[in-house]
Amino acid sequence: MTEEQVIIGKQWEAVGPFPSGMREHPIIASPLAAYLDPSTDPDIDFAFRPYNESETWPSEIGNGGKVGWKTFDLKDDGWLEVSYPEIRWDQLRSDHGWAALQYQTILRTSISIPKMSRQKKQTSIRIDVVQGVEYALIPKSTPKNHKGPIEWYSGDVYGFAQTTIGKKGVETESEKSTSNFARSLSLPPGEYTFLLRAIYEIRTFGDPGISNPPNIQIKVDIEVDDIEEMQIVDGLAQVPDLIDGWFMGDWISTGIRVDPEGKDTDIIEVESPHGDFFSITLPRKVKIIKGQTRQISLRLEQHKELPKDLRTFNVKFRLRIDGNEEMITWRPSLNHLNANNQKPFRITFPSPSTDDEPPSFVSFAMIVPPSSTNPKPDTSPPVILALHGAGVETTSAMWTEAMPSIPGYWSVLPTGRNEWGEDWHGGSMEDVWAAREAFGEIIKKIGVTVSDKTILMGHSNGGQGAWHLAARYPDRIEGLVAAAGWLTISDYVPYTELVSKHFADPSLMGILTSSLTPYNNDLYLSNLVDIPILVIHGSEDDNVPPRHSQAYVNTISSWSGEQNSSNVKLKEIPKQGHWWSDILRSMEIIDFIKSLPERKSWDEQRQKGFTLTTANPQESGGRAGIKIIELDTPGRIARLDVNARQWKDCNPSKPLDLRGTNIKRIELTTEPNQSSEILIKGKHTHHQWSKQHSSYPIDPVRAYGPMIRFLSTAGLITIISPDLPRHLSIAKRIAHDLFVYQSLDSEVVTDQDALLRLANGTIGRGNILMIGRPEENLFVDWTIIQNKIPISFPTKGVMLIDDKVIYDRGAGIITLHPHPTAPKGLSVLIAGNDDLGLELAARLFPIRTGVPIPDWAIVGPQARWKGSGGFIGAGFWDGQWRWNDAMSWTDR
Repeated sequence: MTEEQVIIGKQWEAVGPFPSGMREHPIIASPLAAYLDPSTDPDIDFAFRPYNESETWPSEIGNGGKVGWKTFDLKDDGWLEVSYPEIRWDQLRSDHGWAALQYQTILRTSISIPKMSRQKKQTSIRIDVVQGVEYALIPKSTPKNHKGPIEWYSGDVYGFAQTTIGKKGVETESEKSTSNFARSLSLPPGEYTFLLRAIYEIRTFGDPGISNPPNIQIKVDIEVDDIEEMQIVDGLAQVPDLIDGWFMGDWISTGIRVDPEGKDTDIIEVESPHGDFFSITLPRKVKIIKGQTRQISLRLEQHKELPKDLRTFNVKFRLRIDGNEEMITWRPSLNHLNANNQKPFRITFPSPSTDDEPPSFVSFAMIVPPSSTNPKPDTSPPVILALHGAGVETTSAMWTEAMPSIPGYWSVLPTGRNEWGEDWHGGSMEDVWAAREAFGEIIKKIGVTVSDKTILMGHSNGGQGAWHLAARYPDRIEGLVAAAGWLTISDYVPYTELVSKHFADPSLMGILTSSLTPYNNDLYLSNLVDIPILVIHGSEDDNVPPRHSQAYVNTISSWSGEQNSSNVKLKEIPKQGHWWSDILRSMEIIDFIKSLPERKSWDEQRQKGFTLTTANPQESGGRAGIKIIELDTPGRIARLDVNARQWKDCNPSKPLDLRGTNIKRIELTTEPNQSSEILIKGKHTHHQWSKQHSSYPIDPVRAYGPMIRFLSTAGLITIISPDLPRHLSIAKRIAHDLFVYQSLDSEVVTDQDALLRLANGTIGRGNILMIGRPEENLFVDWTIIQNKIPISFPTKGVMLIDDKVIYDRGAGIITLHPHPTAPKGLSVLIAGNDDLGLELAARLFPIRTGVPIPDWAIVGPQARWKGSGGFIGAGFWDGQWRWNDAMSWTDR
């Protein structure tokens, strides 16, 4: 690193605290915007507003309903602690619960960026904002009447910078302070005001306890970036372990980043000199734009056993930069293990599984071998699929050693993309099933065959995840062990403190809340009736109260109609909290696993009867070979009664009585591995069905939302942007957020390049993000002309949705759109009537779970302080991507 350094102010000035609803941050921005002239940019105003201890703003959590300025000093270790002990927190939580402890505050300090070279007008920096929500850098030379909007960057809320992958390869270089997840920026040297939004979120920081103030801890690391154009980021490497000389996986990857002052780089080929043992191929040419970090996925094909003394090898990337070819070498390390040592080992696999295209990323899972061989060699016991809690690293000894030790039982420990992922929803759920499928094939390399049967297990967030996967894919599991799992996001941390509720039409709030329906486990519990389940909970758990597990058991019992069900058992452990060392290793769990009965046949399950539930057929399997595949009204829940007890007296002679609510089509398979038939619901009754014939024309099933479904992608995400500064900035910001929060690979391409790919069939199956209006983005222009959704842009600064004209300044839209070539894929369009509308709409792009955005939303400038009360419209498209009256709302 050079002698010149970025200087960060030691004192931070803050305004707050203001209320902040659970996961409301992307919807709402500056609470100060309510008190300014609408033509004034609230962020610029705050950056230059004089510090005044007597100045106050209304806040419902402030003493006397007022809050003001306060200063906080940076600690010697670089951490900033934000705290308001003067607030009556215990009184707030006395009637609103721990959700009342959530608050936001806006901070500022000064930073100085040095000039590094006479040849370059800008300085490259790397920046980590650990546990901060978002930040912005405003040159102090900016005019105070600047209209904005400024650019906000997402921080590293979950602290990925502090994980093994985040710091790996960095902690050995004492002069480096930033992590592998740091953002690369290029800025003019000079003095800046650094703005920071901080939120105390219970799920991140935990309950401080009675009589203790909720404290936010944030660390800001900024350093001059001194790489020469590009760098291999070794800490991001994914390489499988070797067992007896065989790679436990057919994919490897590494990170490569390009300096923000460098040049766009194309990786055109890969070479490796170990052709006798294995070969490595690049599935498709890769483009890395300046300032971007990408994980490069490589296919590995092994030909024979590797010698144990081979500890590393060379992978040479052939690059094209500005018309010239260069080489860069990666030297991955190899970890050899013996099949007899029974130590946990790492497998790698594409997530989701892929054939000839680059995957969305190369994932890994830890495998815990059985303590000893199977005592019954003629049978293969089920595989345990175990999901970790929030913030838990899959590789940690605490987690691998928590697995039950049963002879013959293998355990698969997926990552779910990372330590937080999507709460085991969406793409995280796909990663689990991809790990389970890959393990069965990979382990054959060392002569081991495992059962295709699965037992789901999880703790805390992973316990919730186990409930989630089991309730959506009941046919895939033999049993479930759920420890300390919460019920739904809004039950874990209530959404009662949303700022939006003070301003938004309740019908709009209902539509927004409906976007979380696919992830509400309680609504899916009908699918788990008669499946063996053991629920474990500490009686003194103050993180996830036992009531959550009790609600699971109560709801399943209600669906089964049994006061004392023999299939679902709750075991509360006296005097235990949220975690203890043998929470998943007790004899009760081992006995439960070993004594699991054979699943009843499909015919037996149907004869007894059940109710099948889904809010999204694309994220749900079937029960007993019956699957809901299309909804009547997207956005609403669907239920199918199969010989259900409430209808048994209506037609007792009918062998298969099917009665559906909000269902258009179902798939019926007679026996496992047999062909299926499609049944279409009758027009005038909910229990008459007819077979779909191949000669009968019917629209294909659309890909379903809500917005966060975009993160479930079949391949890398393509971000299409015109060559305009703000649009490219948004593209780079989102690409970085996808990399940090979801481990997803994305490629930023121009609108012209995207049209060429579309024409020659190389656009790919991965989801597509489009940025800009038709007059700005040629690909968007082509997309809108297709008339697939009722959105148009008749003239500059105006958009039309159905028959409603949106001419408001500061209005922006984010909407799902059909993928142009992949029927199961999705596109997203982000556009604005002006720069402010574009920025506000871009904030709604999904990064974390729990943000209630349906298929589309139109945001207005008042959302900066009203939240969703400042929305102009929101809703779900219908089954053919047209206007959906039943599930849409607009203010006009």
